[in-house]
Amino acid sequence: MLFKLVTNNMNLYNAVKCGEFVDGSSLDVLVHVRGLVHLGSKILTHPLCGNLRPNHQPFRSVIIEEKKGFVDLDSLSLIEDAVRVYQSCALIMPDAIDEATRGDYAYIDAELMKESLEQYRLLRRDLL
Repeated sequence: MLFKLVTNNMNLYNAVKCGEFVDGSSLDVLVHVRGLVHLGSKILTHPLCGNLRPNHQPFRSVIIEEKKGFVDLDSLSLIEDAVRVYQSCALIMPDAIDEATRGDYAYIDAELMKESLEQYRLLRRDLL
């Protein structure tokens, strides 16, 4: 089994053994994950984890089991719902977030993923 982190959080991407960096918004991450689900991958962490409103979270990370083949219908339903939630907030996203605040959000995203990254053994040992 190949577990992989899909993220737009460069700090988190640099801390994992197997990851895919999406240069874009949180919504871009979810759309990318949806494409991977269409190819057969299975979502292992909820794409809307945390208690932050989508329009206040510039970073999003999702762990998948990368596979090819049949579409996992549970994963497809989960990611479609998440994309809809983000799209409904698209018009109220803040225009700019200062670097200090972005750093705080990147940290929150990493903390939300930490336990799952450990569970799937994705953290690089040299960074522990």
